[in-house]
Amino acid sequence: MFLPLVSILINNYNHERFLGSAIDSALNQDYPRTEVVVVDDGSTDGSRGVIAGYGDRVVSVLKTNGGQASAFNAGVAASRGDILCFLDADDLFDAGKVTRVVRFFSDCGLVERPAMLHHLLRLRDENAADDEPRLFGRTHPSPLNLYEFAKRHRFLWYSGGPTSAIAVNRVLADRLFPIPDDKIRISADDFVVRGAFLIGEVYSLAEPLGVYRIHGENNHYGVYPRKTPEFNRALQDYLNSKLVASGLAPVIAFDESLCAWPALKEDKRWGQLAWRIVKTCVRDRDRYTMAFAGGVLADIARRIGDRAARSFAATLNRISLRGAPMGALERR
Repeated sequence: MFLPLVSILINNYNHERFLGSAIDSALNQDYPRTEVVVVDDGSTDGSRGVIAGYGDRVVSVLKTNGGQASAFNAGVAASRGDILCFLDADDLFDAGKVTRVVRFFSDCGLVERPAMLHHLLRLRDENAADDEPRLFGRTHPSPLNLYEFAKRHRFLWYSGGPTSAIAVNRVLADRLFPIPDDKIRISADDFVVRGAFLIGEVYSLAEPLGVYRIHGENNHYGVYPRKTPEFNRALQDYLNSKLVASGLAPVIAFDESLCAWPALKEDKRWGQLAWRIVKTCVRDRDRYTMAFAGGVLADIARRIGDRAARSFAATLNRISLRGAPMGALERR
């Protein structure tokens, strides 16, 4: 079996009480060739003392606070591995995780082609005695590339696992990093995962290879935070730049896609939402868009009641496909 060097990149900010366990889980891998890079993003607790206690068993990167994206960039820059595994400081790896990842990359011949692998994680609630039986993450047919989907729909969903489930080979890392880090405090994995789905091969494993902690200091499990316009613009510009660098058309336009609908719905901007739904359905004319539109309308009916739903339906009727010529829609 190919025995590449594997870098385990731990990003930490004020997770002193979890950090030692995360580092131990990285150091205790049963795979023989690993390096552990711990990036502390300007913690104000005792995290740096925890890191110092490991001496030269880890590569420590101590930086001023800049957010998760800057921590990712610093970790990748300090790493030497052929494969990079990301680990949040409040999560854990199983002892056999790296061996499984290396075996997968080797069996699939993923040495020179840009590729990402993600897997499931077990959930552990800090208020529970044991791991919960629930698993966290996503699976999909493999390999998967979503460029054609993005080309048609002008966006792509986050379709991978969380940070601690992600592994990329060096070929892909060199194409994706550095990622934008100006004011990108959280959700840096959006850039890595969505970029991988556009310019690489993405594989999923239906196996839990680690633990995702649920605790009072993390707010991500089960929550899909609304991204700011600045974040979306940075992500859009980044993804389009990576497409161009790979010889592909820059097709990402979030505001012109159906992924802009939920924000309009939450803000109750019914007129704009109705217009966007009709315009996108006319433009794309596919089952995916129609089904998504139906789901949005059904959710609106549940949330705002029959009277408001009828009002919204009336707005849709005023700009229905029968009443709005194609040219008018395209010019809007």
